[in-house]
Amino acid sequence: MQCNICEVRCEINKHSTGRCGTYVSTGNTITQYPGMGYMGAYPISIEEVPLHHFYPSGKFLQIFSKGCNFQCPGCAARMPASSEPSTQQASLSPSEVVKRALKQECLGVVSTLNDPVANYYLFRDLAIQAQEKSLLVGCSTNCYFTSETLEEFGQLVDFVNVGIKGYSDRGYRNCGVTSSAPVFRNISRLFDMGVHVETSIAYSRGNEEDVIKVAEAVSDISPTIPLHVMRFLPFGYAPIELEPSIGEAEKICSDLRRYLDFVYLFNSPGTELLNTYCPECGRLLIEREFHRPFGSRLVKPWLSHKCSCGCSIPVQGKAPTEGFSEAGLMDSYSISQAFSMVHAVLTCLGVLDDYKLMDIWGEDKLMDVWSKVSNPKTLMQIHNMIRQPYSYLEFIKFIAEKANMPEKGEELVSFIHKRLQIVQNLSAGKSSYYVYYCMGSPFFALNAGRMENNLVTFSGGVSINKQLQKEGKLGVSVSPSFINEHNPGVIFVSGFLSRPLDEFYALCQKYGIHADAVTQHRVYEIPPSWDFGSPRWILGLMYITDKLHPGKLEVDLKKEADDFYLQFYGMRFKEARPNRSFHRPSSGIWPHTQTLYNYFEMEVPNQDSTKNFGNEITQPFNILPTCKIKLKE
Repeated sequence: MQCNICEVRCEINKHSTGRCGTYVSTGNTITQYPGMGYMGAYPISIEEVPLHHFYPSGKFLQIFSKGCNFQCPGCAARMPASSEPSTQQASLSPSEVVKRALKQECLGVVSTLNDPVANYYLFRDLAIQAQEKSLLVGCSTNCYFTSETLEEFGQLVDFVNVGIKGYSDRGYRNCGVTSSAPVFRNISRLFDMGVHVETSIAYSRGNEEDVIKVAEAVSDISPTIPLHVMRFLPFGYAPIELEPSIGEAEKICSDLRRYLDFVYLFNSPGTELLNTYCPECGRLLIEREFHRPFGSRLVKPWLSHKCSCGCSIPVQGKAPTEGFSEAGLMDSYSISQAFSMVHAVLTCLGVLDDYKLMDIWGEDKLMDVWSKVSNPKTLMQIHNMIRQPYSYLEFIKFIAEKANMPEKGEELVSFIHKRLQIVQNLSAGKSSYYVYYCMGSPFFALNAGRMENNLVTFSGGVSINKQLQKEGKLGVSVSPSFINEHNPGVIFVSGFLSRPLDEFYALCQKYGIHADAVTQHRVYEIPPSWDFGSPRWILGLMYITDKLHPGKLEVDLKKEADDFYLQFYGMRFKEARPNRSFHRPSSGIWPHTQTLYNYFEMEVPNQDSTKNFGNEITQPFNILPTCKIKLKE
């Protein structure tokens, strides 16, 4: 039978569960895969979806299941999008989700991470039950529904954030579908039906024209529809050259405001473009601060939605007097991040890119481990273990035990422990430097308890970030006077969300930051994933130590990087093309043939399996399409 939920229109039969992998045919009807439910349910602030003009600061129960009808390169929600229904833990039924939302006093439920297209019948049951209890219902979606399904879907939801892949068909072909037309058609229809619509678009270097055309198309529907611009962060195969700087992203957002009244910028700590400005007079109406790469927080409640000039801002719902904040790893971004950190350890243990090499392993080892650690109690345990150097070693042992690979775990622990002792012996004398650690901007200080600041302390530096403490947040916005008053002699810029040093120094000059680190040019960018998220933080620790104790470390950092990369990735550091991925050491095709020789007996043809289309990269579905492989005994 043909599935008519989305425009892919898969054939569902006894041999196929469709693109989403979540539907079955019973002969005359198509139903959801048996036993499917929601894999998680956590309260979040609505800004995490993100939505900025719907019940600001409202508390919603975030839910997610599995599957997706798109196959996007570098998907940030790979875990729910690619896992099989059979690998789920005990899942939540729609009635259980509704009970939890009511018990936790949420305004409603919101489906994120995976697309409700993939579990439409499950989502429909949930929406109906939620509406009966006066709960609001919404989701993040690629909105590739068929027209007939959209008419029903529009009656089920109060709000949506539509993730737009681009204006051209090429962007959608890169995700495995044919055209952008259904998406803009569906946005227009949902808007006409009275659904609150906000939109998102990823901006990568080179796709400026396509982003502008998206803004024009959305404006044709209504210039009041907010557009959330996601500054592209390269994961997976994507090279770091595709990542625009924060300054470049701010410029294109300014250009987009010629077409749309409300344009917001994400993945850019310290930017002022998370704020809402009056489209008529330009007055600042409400201020937000960076909270997560995909989220923000109101600095104060948004009680009036009208500018003093008389312009009314289209915002639905009343804001609470006190906003909600998630704890630890209990929001959608942090759950995905925790998954990536588990994956990063498993990669170093020898579990390679599982969704391509699953057939080789004979099982999906990554998802098997994740199923053992993804309950809320264990995630909080992980959250605490990854914040200090020595407790991180316990995290490695914990994951190695879950993967039944204790010997490989001990090998990684031994490598890191030896370097920790070298640094600890040197740092006993302390550094004379006060140190400031920021992310992306001089105005966004990393939270005091984070691993990055603990690396500074471990290295003997005096962290001025320890003056700041806001649990549950990546960091906190600071003023130029905070930096000047504490006068750091060294500034480190995060290896995750960074900013080119020329932009950094220009901002310091513009806003009068004259700390010694700035005037004496001791501002350093940490290499990607060398300070958080990956066992590569041990290299970042040595990098930090070398800067805080010039000429005293007596360690060849290039050799240390080579040793780590060879031992745990099967490649030299100089061969790597790093991006922002925690688990992959290199963009492009990885693992290399030589890396795979460490694990398999194989014959590999000389071929290039990655296709480039302008600045877009299409991942091969199998990087080893004609390999003859058997596991070594």
